[in-house]
Amino acid sequence: MTKVYKIFAYGSLINQASLKKTVPEAREVIPVKAYGLQRVFNLASNYRFDDEHNCPICVLNLTESSPEAVLNGICFEMDEISLDNLLERERGYDFCQTSVQQYHDESCSFEAYYFRAHLFNHYQYLPNSRVQKHYLNLCLQGSQEFGADFISDFKSSTSFWGIECEKTLDAIWSGCY
Repeated sequence: MTKVYKIFAYGSLINQASLKKTVPEAREVIPVKAYGLQRVFNLASNYRFDDEHNCPICVLNLTESSPEAVLNGICFEMDEISLDNLLERERGYDFCQTSVQQYHDESCSFEAYYFRAHLFNHYQYLPNSRVQKHYLNLCLQGSQEFGADFISDFKSSTSFWGIECEKTLDAIWSGCY
């Protein structure tokens, strides 16, 4: 019998269609939350490219945060054979372990793994990029599957490296940036 891994996903894999395309063998998908981590747009994608702007888009990454900071996402299970394919896709990322709790039942907690880049040059969210907006919408549409509170928590636990202007942040979330 092969070992089963629980994977914590915090970006585009929250979207069930994206998850099934990327990890078709994912099963037992549930919404979860973790403490001490923050989601941040700060990483140039290795495989998502904007041909119009001739550059990669910015994708989500995780950074450590204060112990009380809450980050939502999903958790799914996969066997070690399937994990090898995901490890290949996420080559260059650290494979980290954290404790997560079910999103609606904090009394149910367990260990899960997540991917995080740590040696990289910070990269900024691309304004006016159709491909960049598509990536953000994948995340938001995936969050929508778990309800309004989940979307709100997604937004409140996400930051944008190098962008602090409230007007700009509002424009990003509304799809106007």
